[in-house]
Amino acid sequence: GRGAAVSETERRAADWAETRPEWGLAGNAGFVIGPRELTSDLDLDGRAFLHSYDHATDPDGDALEAILTGPMVVTQWINAQYYFSTVDNAVYGSGSKVTQNPVGNVGVYQGNGGDLMTGLPLQSLMAADDRPYHQPLRLSTIIHAPVDRVTDVLADHAELTELLDNDWLSLTVVDPTQDHRAFHYEEELTWTPASERVESNPEPEAPDTPAATAVADD
Repeated sequence: GRGAAVSETERRAADWAETRPEWGLAGNAGFVIGPRELTSDLDLDGRAFLHSYDHATDPDGDALEAILTGPMVVTQWINAQYYFSTVDNAVYGSGSKVTQNPVGNVGVYQGNGGDLMTGLPLQSLMAADDRPYHQPLRLSTIIHAPVDRVTDVLADHAELTELLDNDWLSLTVVDPTQDHRAFHYEEELTWTPASERVESNPEPEAPDTPAATAVADD
């Protein structure tokens, strides 16, 4: 029952032998801004941040501006932290928790010295020593709102367009005032209909996974 689950969670939280924590935000890849009913029947597998937003109640775009300059930026920070800690843990992460020593409130050392490390530990990112649990992808944001309203917000905030124009953030707008057509942000406040973008940029073939390669080699 629930009581047993709580007790087991508390036991594991205090068990020094439990070096691999719950993965928490590992796997994050997307951010959806729109009415909750758009995603309520979908299994997003814990990979998307959600923020409720109804464009009809926000004619001036003030709420949308607050979401884009606040929560969207924070989710991009989180996403980048996981991205870099996974891609190069020795430089941007902090190695294994088993051998970490805290240094004030700044970071950790591995063992009794070496470089100060401030990123995520391997246990927050890996399913096994040679197999990542987190898939390093730059954040994809989807907004359910008029595309012109989104453009107006972006035009007032260079910190947002810098993320977009430098490809640290992917943005798609589903416009309810244009038959729910989707538009993908390209650069310098320009948009391309998503259907045209798919036709001109077909999805590349996925590379063989290590498991598939091993089977093929056998």
